[in-house]
Amino acid sequence: AVVSTQSTGILKSINQANTTIIFTSDNGFLFGEFGMFMDKRQPYEVTIRVPMFVAGPLFPKGSTKEGIVLNIDIAPTVMDVAKRLEGTTRRKKERGVVGYELSFDGQSMVPKSKQQSRSSFVVEYHGEGNDADKNECSRKDMRCWYKDNTVWVTPPHFSIPAGEKFCFCEDSRNNTFTCERRISAELSLEDRFSDFLHCHFSSGYSEFYDLHTDPFQMKNSWGDLSEELRYELMDRLDTGLKCRGLEECSVLNKGLEGRLNEIV
Repeated sequence: AVVSTQSTGILKSINQANTTIIFTSDNGFLFGEFGMFMDKRQPYEVTIRVPMFVAGPLFPKGSTKEGIVLNIDIAPTVMDVAKRLEGTTRRKKERGVVGYELSFDGQSMVPKSKQQSRSSFVVEYHGEGNDADKNECSRKDMRCWYKDNTVWVTPPHFSIPAGEKFCFCEDSRNNTFTCERRISAELSLEDRFSDFLHCHFSSGYSEFYDLHTDPFQMKNSWGDLSEELRYELMDRLDTGLKCRGLEECSVLNKGLEGRLNEIV
């Protein structure tokens, strides 16, 4: 990661006794994986994983959290840190606003907070596209434009002659998907449902990858699953989309292997 001079100046001026810093990034680009490049709008491992670093008085220096941490954990972490450093769990009455409690799908990353073991989580993306045709490159329901070697300041550059351009499509409306990524705390090579990715696209297309046997996600084995198992997986996606709050959404973590293995 590149930290600007302005950022380092801020870090030197803060009060480390009551300041917490959370650092993460945007999703990583594809550079040839799956025949795609220079974009990140796919549900695969190389694009959904991002770095997450937290520093502050409540986080032991040099420690690493084992388990799954998601971007939905940032908001509850900020609230938890604020409450702990302030020394109160209730907001003072101010301008007619009375203290309140917030409900999150995620959970605090503070080491001493009450945390649930997470085994499954939902990955979502809504594809982008134009409302109408713009030109020969950019069509309705697609997100495309002309690019040349001046698009990227840093390598790798596109190897095309100076003054020429090409049509690059990075997205479409039917690239809208909902997925369940399962990473069980007790991974087992004998259990194909302890480490998988299941996705359903708005077009009706589905994908299933067993990352035990297919860590690079090269074979979509959705067609190999029984009809009963497909219904079970789709029902889990629906549950993940409709749940509200940590307790309700944690249902995806419970009883997965048993239910699925009984169907197979």
